[in-house]
Amino acid sequence: MLRAAEPHSFIILLAVAVLLISGCGYRSAISSGHQSNGIFGDATQAKTVRLAILGLRNDSPEPWLDRIVGNALRRKMSQRRRFDLVVDPAEADVVLRGRIRPLLVRSNSFSSFVAALEYEVTLALDLEVVRGSGDIVRLNPRGLSEKELYLASADIEVTRTNRLEALRHLSDILASRIADSLEMMEYPITAEPDTQGGQEETRG
Repeated sequence: MLRAAEPHSFIILLAVAVLLISGCGYRSAISSGHQSNGIFGDATQAKTVRLAILGLRNDSPEPWLDRIVGNALRRKMSQRRRFDLVVDPAEADVVLRGRIRPLLVRSNSFSSFVAALEYEVTLALDLEVVRGSGDIVRLNPRGLSEKELYLASADIEVTRTNRLEALRHLSDILASRIADSLEMMEYPITAEPDTQGGQEETRG
């Protein structure tokens, strides 16, 4: 009787083995497909965007701040594979332009002689992206402002140097944030109408 049952047992084991093999193949296909998709879907299908960065209008008291911020933007954008920097705006798919707002500097701590020990400087930008069609996308101002502390000194030049170093660091922070924002935009960029009419900031 045991010999008669062996063919039946063999058939059951064979069926189980087939099911297990099929299940393993299914999970492998799902895993493989999931790993090939990035933030833009298939990374091999991501389109390179030709980007031109115009010189920023400098409304701050720092005479070279427009170059510092502009260089930080170009450096951070050039590190992203999605962007191809071009000099001529006419050759660009999108153009980044804007201005540096007036700096906000305030005393943060004081000594026993009521002398400032450190200051806090806020760097803020107004930026917009212009498509080849002329449509304009204003970047969210909440992500275009950052502040940092720097040490004061009895030597005015030392204090100014410390502030300049703080502004360089802030420029790098904002440039990375802006690169992230542009990189996550769908291409082509959805246009938003310019509803602010070029209003200027009234605070000094």
